[in-house]
Amino acid sequence: MARIIEHPWDTLKQLSIPIWFFDIEKENIYVSERLKDQWKLDSSVLNRHDLMKLIHKDDIAYLDHPAMTKDNRHFFYMNYRLLNNGQYEWVKDIVTPFFNEDGKIMGYTGMSAPDAAYIEELGRIKKAVVEIGDAFLSYNGQEFFDFLVEYLSSVLGVDTVLVGELTGEAKVEVTAISLSHKGEISSGLQYALKGTPCEQVVMTHECYYPNDVGRLFPEDITIKEYGVESYLGKALLNSDGEVIGILAIMDNRTQTSGPLSKALFQIFADRTANELSRMQAEKKLEMLSQYDPLTGLVTRSYLSGILEERIQSTDEKENNIALLLIDIDNFKMINDSWGHTKGDELLRQFSRYLRQTFAQHDAVISRISSDEFLVLLIHVQSIEELEGVSDHVIHSMRRPFLIGEKEFYNTVSIGVTFTPARLRDHYSGETLLRHADAAMHKAKRSGKNRYAVYEEKMSEQMREELHLKQSLHHALDKNQFELHYQPQVCGRTSQVIGYESLIRWNHPDYGLLSPHYFISLAEESGMIIEIGEWVLKEACQQTKRWQVEDHRPDLKISVNLSAQQFKDLNLPRKVLKALKDSGLPPDSLILEITETMVLQDFDRSTDTLNGLREKGIKIHLDDFGVGFSSLSYLNRLPVDAIKIDRSFINQIGDRGEEVPIVNAIISMAKSLGLQVIAEGVETSEHIAYLKQKGCYEYQGYYFSKPVPASLVSN
Repeated sequence: MARIIEHPWDTLKQLSIPIWFFDIEKENIYVSERLKDQWKLDSSVLNRHDLMKLIHKDDIAYLDHPAMTKDNRHFFYMNYRLLNNGQYEWVKDIVTPFFNEDGKIMGYTGMSAPDAAYIEELGRIKKAVVEIGDAFLSYNGQEFFDFLVEYLSSVLGVDTVLVGELTGEAKVEVTAISLSHKGEISSGLQYALKGTPCEQVVMTHECYYPNDVGRLFPEDITIKEYGVESYLGKALLNSDGEVIGILAIMDNRTQTSGPLSKALFQIFADRTANELSRMQAEKKLEMLSQYDPLTGLVTRSYLSGILEERIQSTDEKENNIALLLIDIDNFKMINDSWGHTKGDELLRQFSRYLRQTFAQHDAVISRISSDEFLVLLIHVQSIEELEGVSDHVIHSMRRPFLIGEKEFYNTVSIGVTFTPARLRDHYSGETLLRHADAAMHKAKRSGKNRYAVYEEKMSEQMREELHLKQSLHHALDKNQFELHYQPQVCGRTSQVIGYESLIRWNHPDYGLLSPHYFISLAEESGMIIEIGEWVLKEACQQTKRWQVEDHRPDLKISVNLSAQQFKDLNLPRKVLKALKDSGLPPDSLILEITETMVLQDFDRSTDTLNGLREKGIKIHLDDFGVGFSSLSYLNRLPVDAIKIDRSFINQIGDRGEEVPIVNAIISMAKSLGLQVIAEGVETSEHIAYLKQKGCYEYQGYYFSKPVPASLVSN
């Protein structure tokens, strides 16, 4: 922090003595209030014209800079005649040059030549001003304050000198930055202002009791303990004029210091205030480096230090260490769709939610990146307890965040690490962070909205993921993607009515990969938009070929949209272009979306879906039942069909036992006038049960696995 060089008069004018300062550059003379009254002046600033009226014309030459500096690098005496009550009187001043940091003379101070009684004190004070100025340039922070209290105690001959900082939320306490008492320097003494002379300093900026201070302030424990008789205190002010601290001298004798000693004390108070302001500014910068300004949570670097301390602490050797790495799913899409203002508000609300959730735990919570939060837990007894905490976070996220007047739903993915006390010495903090990261990515690859506990094999999976992420950037250019198609069958006619297109990646090293291995990576890298456009175009073109070649104009194709695609404002235009380029009729295309995608911004989602349906495109709600499944939202959602998630179909057994969730979904769809499709149909028992309940459209391994276009038979 750069030092601000003040004009010399800003300090000198505070002295309660008759003194003047000649500014060489401005050729002005500044006079103190005492001198202004003594000379009977109207203004405290005099220019050359004013001096011509006040000082004898033959003596004005003394104020010429060349004349004054000739052989005068130290103090000198100056005689001149001053007009007083119509007559000139001879005045003798002692004049001292004032230098800047480069040794260049800025001006001169002058005061009446002192009587013999003051000459020694003046010399001592002049020496002190020089030395404290040198100390201000030589020392910083604690070194400066320690030097100051020791030096002031010596030069003023007092028992105790205190530099204190106002502390506490209400600033009603003083904490000693440095305290010199009978030659010993300490810090950290803390006491309340109430009932002390320091309280008066804060209120009036100055407090002086030459004697009897102990009787006047009987509640002041420090004064009583030190046997203080006299007290002189000055407020330390920042650049805004706010009191930030106190400089005080205390002695067990009656104080007899003259006015110049008090003037010296004021100069020291100004210098001390400058240094305290600088130190507080540095503390604020340090706080900014430790706490995230948006959320108020600790930063990653600060938490890393805390984690290392906890690992190494001998006091906590018996404690297990656990980490939860929590990532807000699809946050980049949130920022892109809502804007950064709403994205930031979501982060603030999510931070408050984490504080409330972990308020009863011994936890440190950090925001370690844009949308990632880390929770350090110390007193977790078992991995089962940690899994319970993670489950609670996942399920409590079903409530919406209210931003403005809109409700926004979000999910999170959590990476969990649990390190028993007996193994804590085997790991560094950075290693545990990597483990949490690997587990979190496992949760994301498994479909998000879940948690995963770290296992050793995840580190190898992370390395494989990095390789996949790097090669993903070239997959489109190298034509490594292909579509597989799974038929959708009508149960009444047993005829194929359409296909769902499912992407596969022919990786040169890993072979044919399903979306499970790379879609989350494509979303993280932002490539999902390009890949999604390719899928849409390829699926439309292939379906049009089948319609023509197999004489099946009724054949339909389903294309899954990613969350980022759905939030793309250009989605309708891109869909219509794919239809136009391929020649596929709009009513042959089905776009599949999920509940989570829609509920993140319901109003905008319904506008997008209505626009697509007006063009004849069908909308199906995929994986129904695993999301929020709000009936009030579903009733307003412009979709044509819902697809029952395979996890519910798998509950249908060979004994025909009732599956309430499947029954409820089918009944609800019928009541809303929606078509219903069952995914994951694998057995004849599945089909028999679904037909009995009134569901007649199926998709699953019972009919066919997803296969390349060359193996599709219509």
